[in-house]
Amino acid sequence: MQHSQICQEALTEIEAALLAEGQSISPHKAAERAFCMKTPMAMIGLSVPQQRARLKVGYSFSHLDFEEQLPIWTHVWNAANYHEAKMQAAFFVERPNRTIDPVWLWDQLVPWVASVNCWDQSDTLSDVLSHLNERIPDHTAPTLERWNVSEQPWERRQSLVALLFYSRLRESFPEPELVFRLVECRLGDPDYYVQKAVGWTLREAYHVWPEEAVHFLDRHVGVLAPAAWQAATEKLPAKTKQVLKAKRKAGREKS
Repeated sequence: MQHSQICQEALTEIEAALLAEGQSISPHKAAERAFCMKTPMAMIGLSVPQQRARLKVGYSFSHLDFEEQLPIWTHVWNAANYHEAKMQAAFFVERPNRTIDPVWLWDQLVPWVASVNCWDQSDTLSDVLSHLNERIPDHTAPTLERWNVSEQPWERRQSLVALLFYSRLRESFPEPELVFRLVECRLGDPDYYVQKAVGWTLREAYHVWPEEAVHFLDRHVGVLAPAAWQAATEKLPAKTKQVLKAKRKAGREKS
């Protein structure tokens, strides 16, 4: 059997299983979840726990090694008809075995980012990419730099969120110069989800480099977009946030 046929049969199996899982979901609940995801793809309406549980049950090819499964899941990611099927691929790569070559896996996953179409897909990929970035920073940095100036907003978002994701999950951190430089390049980004990534990354940077993060916020407080400002300052001490807020307000009144 040709590889393409194997991959297509796997996609058919996955989507049939997901549709069977979703038979009892009301159209109202499905529409509610679709609205939350903001994806242009069709949605069955399965919750994330339901999706994860279905992957845990497995498929006819789940006995294969990670490296053998990845080409199948790459096809699923690129050819899925339903958001939930695409997310099955994302959940599969989320926690690879530590024996997997991180350089190989990073190079396999980089093309996936080009077909992201909503924050759920983006952030699930950010989780695994941030783990890989932590292990092989010299290899990942050129891609993050390229994504940072991409015409594709989900690549620009990935260039920031994949730096730290959640700092509490990191055992080591990127160079702060890289983090703050990539954030600074995206301060004026027109995309809402990139601006949310600016705020997310500054919030997580504060947990790692508090003095540098506050200094960065102080220098740029007047130009932070509302979405970035809200996310960046949500964990700051009240007094620090109050001082920055006053400076932000004064600067906006002058302009």
